[in-house]
Amino acid sequence: MRERFKASEQELGHKIWTIVHLFYRSHGVFREQFESYEKQVLDLSRQTGIDRQDLRLNSVELAGLLDLKKLERLRDGYIHELKDLCHLVFRGPDRTDLLDRYVSDIFHEISILKEEHYNVKTYAPLYEKDAAEVELRHILDEAHTLFPMKLRHIRYLFGRAQARLEEHLESFGGIPLFIRSLYVHRGGFVAGAYPDGIDQFYRFMYRLGPIEGYYRVGLSFYHAGFFEDALAAFLDARQAYLRDLATGRSAGAPAASQDPAAHRRESPATQERRSVRHAILWPLEAKIDRLLRRLPAGAESASRVHVRAVPQLAAVAGVSSSVPGGNGDGDGLPLAPSYPARVVARPSTGP
Repeated sequence: MRERFKASEQELGHKIWTIVHLFYRSHGVFREQFESYEKQVLDLSRQTGIDRQDLRLNSVELAGLLDLKKLERLRDGYIHELKDLCHLVFRGPDRTDLLDRYVSDIFHEISILKEEHYNVKTYAPLYEKDAAEVELRHILDEAHTLFPMKLRHIRYLFGRAQARLEEHLESFGGIPLFIRSLYVHRGGFVAGAYPDGIDQFYRFMYRLGPIEGYYRVGLSFYHAGFFEDALAAFLDARQAYLRDLATGRSAGAPAASQDPAAHRRESPATQERRSVRHAILWPLEAKIDRLLRRLPAGAESASRVHVRAVPQLAAVAGVSSSVPGGNGDGDGLPLAPSYPARVVARPSTGP
């Protein structure tokens, strides 16, 4: 039964990870198409001195505003699979989540846009060649109206879908395969999803944002025996805390913990965040030191230079790094670590 549950949990984690990956990748591809279209239209408007609403292009110019192959790959390579996965995860017998509806609408609208572009690219030149002015004018007039309308509507749907997905991210924060995959691929599409990359994901997912996100994924790697990944994540958690401390984003300044009156004036939410922060900082230093001692010398060299160049968190935060019991890091790291292949999901290929 336990193995069946673990398999089910891993399958769900893979579906969730694939949904997030496909969504942000497809949004990025569409954004490129939209921005390219807008730039070309504005350039033509400036060059001709004609307002964009009054521009009338021939079939070749109009078809050149969009890339038919990229639209096909966007729909068939990303959105189609995304739509099917959203049906599986976010659609039930009595209700459908808004994310599933938005993604289905995006698929439908891109299909209409692709077909309209195909008409302009394929049939309009034939009507031009045959001097069939009525049929040609019908296709071009329709495309001049439909292209900007559909593109703006798809952009709106992507925006609404992303807002809904961001609301779901907090519920994904306890899924091991998802959080590990997000961290491992933090330099890919994750970095391009937001200006702050994975840090912004963590702000959606956890109360303390990046420090909690890095620490939680570090724990996930740590307990599963992926110690090099755990060390990297713990170091990132330390850096995230020091960044937040420097910018005043941390949940309460350390000095407040020395002032009982100030502590009493804190809101319950601030006190809760402070409690979570201390629960993270307490064992973090011990885990980092323990991992540096236990990992092979080659694996630790770059990390050791990095970790020793940063002040000790316990001193900065005003908390003790010693934890009663166990091996001193509060979590019982095995004395003879093994290094199994880490379980993460690899993103599918696409345009």
